[in-house]
Amino acid sequence: MSSQFSRAGLLASVVIAAVAIGLLKLPQESVRPNVLVVTIDTLRADHLGAYGFVLAHSDTIDQLAHEGTLYEEALSAAPITLPSHSTIMTGLLPPAHGVRDNGAYALPDAANTLAERLHDVGYATQAFVSAVVLAKRYNIQQGFDAYDDELWGEEDPKLFMIRERRAADTIDRALAWFDDWKGQAQRKPFFTWVHLFDPHQPHQAPGWISARSPSGYDAEIAYADAELGRLIDALRRSGELDRTLIVLTADHGESLGEHAEKTHAVFVYRATTHVPLVLRYPRRFAPDRRVATPVHHIDIVPTVLATLGLAPDPNLPGLDLASVDADARKPSRPLYSESLLSEVGFGMAPLYAVRERGHTFIRAPRSELYDLTEDPAETRNLIAVPGHRELADALDLSLQSVLDGAEQQALGATRNPLSQESIEMLQSLGYLQSAAARESVAGMDPKDGIHVYNLLDSARKAGQQGQWPASERISREILAQVPGHASARGVLAVALLNQGRVDDARDQYLQLIAQNPREFRVHGVLGSIALRQGDLDGAARHYQDALAVAPTFVEAISGLGLIAMIRGDDAAARNWFDRVLAVDPDFPDAHRLLGDLYFEQQRFADARDAYAKALALLPGDYRTLIQAAASARRADAAASARDWLQQAVRLRPERWMAHYNLACLDAIAGAGDDAFAHLRDAVALEPDAISLAMIDNDWAQWRGDARFKAMVSNGRPATATRPQSR
Repeated sequence: MSSQFSRAGLLASVVIAAVAIGLLKLPQESVRPNVLVVTIDTLRADHLGAYGFVLAHSDTIDQLAHEGTLYEEALSAAPITLPSHSTIMTGLLPPAHGVRDNGAYALPDAANTLAERLHDVGYATQAFVSAVVLAKRYNIQQGFDAYDDELWGEEDPKLFMIRERRAADTIDRALAWFDDWKGQAQRKPFFTWVHLFDPHQPHQAPGWISARSPSGYDAEIAYADAELGRLIDALRRSGELDRTLIVLTADHGESLGEHAEKTHAVFVYRATTHVPLVLRYPRRFAPDRRVATPVHHIDIVPTVLATLGLAPDPNLPGLDLASVDADARKPSRPLYSESLLSEVGFGMAPLYAVRERGHTFIRAPRSELYDLTEDPAETRNLIAVPGHRELADALDLSLQSVLDGAEQQALGATRNPLSQESIEMLQSLGYLQSAAARESVAGMDPKDGIHVYNLLDSARKAGQQGQWPASERISREILAQVPGHASARGVLAVALLNQGRVDDARDQYLQLIAQNPREFRVHGVLGSIALRQGDLDGAARHYQDALAVAPTFVEAISGLGLIAMIRGDDAAARNWFDRVLAVDPDFPDAHRLLGDLYFEQQRFADARDAYAKALALLPGDYRTLIQAAASARRADAAASARDWLQQAVRLRPERWMAHYNLACLDAIAGAGDDAFAHLRDAVALEPDAISLAMIDNDWAQWRGDARFKAMVSNGRPATATRPQSR
């Protein structure tokens, strides 16, 4: 008996001690805890109340930090969205998982994501993302039962802006899923990822939040925080909050002018790589605990696995965050960050950084060394200060060791070379002779080029405002200084296109390809230009070259399907559209083009269904509404046709086509009064509509009507005025 009491007392002591230092291990449970990962894009840690920002309105995040463990120095692997999230979801560094930039890369199939790991042990897995850079086409959806990236809306994003969804919409979708999950009789534990994009530019928070925030950036943080609060409150009310491991972090920070960088993605200073990291799960992470020891995004996957009682993966370089000592004075491991955008986008040198021994070392043409204890803002480069060279060399070796280790884990190349045909074409045009010009920026230190980056921002903003001559002028100014600046040449090409100078724009795009044959987006634009000019072979060549670099580039796949349609090869067109939908089932253009294909084949019911799918994703597309209605009418679904046409009239009342088609529906139905009312509306907007009615079989029974004869005689109603635009 005494022995039993001794054991019980010893166990109690261990548990109390473990709770006190935040290292309580998860006991064996019949049901594992839920997991919620929240990533808030472009969120600086030091703009949250929990991290000491007194002007913050971040009540939700601050409360999570109060109820959990906060890591004061968490580091992102890259100051850009897709590479950083790929690290969060795989536990691997970018050289290992292979995603080094937005858009140009897709996560390899060989990657083992957190969603896949948890799906394999019985979790319901779902994600709700808010920006196109995390769309399915980039393969980060691996392992999710449901991946909600439906970002299509009535209006396209502003030029040079990313298609996004506001936090309220994303949280609404997550809550709808949660309500459904709660209603299941036998439910699995869930792994849910919620991504909010709002703090990213442009800053357009609601007025009531903006009025009380110190900046537009802080207003967007407050807005995202408030919307996240609705999800956390739902978990709390349902009793699931304490049964859920919550991981809250950001993909990267925001520079806000530090080091002359206006936003992020170029530099790897602390402003853009220091991110918040909060873990809440009372059974393992003690409340109100703060950990000063530097940690990294690579630690998230091992931490989740350990918390769920799953076996550790020896191939993962990260640590279980519950085991990290809170004392920052202990010897530190090297923590890695990189930015390849300066090289890929601007032709300058890449940047690699390591944080270790209380210092930041940045490998660059002019390397940098900062003492984070004395200089957390990284304003005083110690690289040339006597006595610091040895430390810099040691950290450079440490950086190389991390790189070597990650590259040994590399999952494989994600790019392919340009076709020989395109190389020969470029050589014939003389563009491949510009190597000397490109070499003029090769190896340039991004610190020397940041003023050019700011000029580029001005050129983009001029384009957003429709000031195309100004956008062209600034772009040319950049190219005069840095002839190989790829992004400036891209903005110049867009400015020329919008001024109607198509051939000049094409020349600029070809020079971009000469600079970087792997620029798949540029091949896509060149394909579209060729298609508009009737050069089907040239368009197909560019689309194929785009796919050789980026096999999941759905715009190029869809373009090849359209070319097949134009050529009358319906089978090939269908194969291309099926390929698009295999990559991204929610790509509206594929459904719309499938509708066009079925319509031409007179498969009107199939066309109607395809258009309906396109409209579910892009409800504000006027052309698709008209085509859907035309298909429904021919499929004997007059009610659906009328509904879509009425939507089209509400959307674009100044366009005549919907009015005319409503008139035709009523003419067929024998509703003469309504038919002529709609026809008058159509003729008022387009007088030639009456000429169409004169030969349209839908009007056969009404051509003898006095009202019809009067409209033919008059051309249009006497009171009608033609609008300035259609």
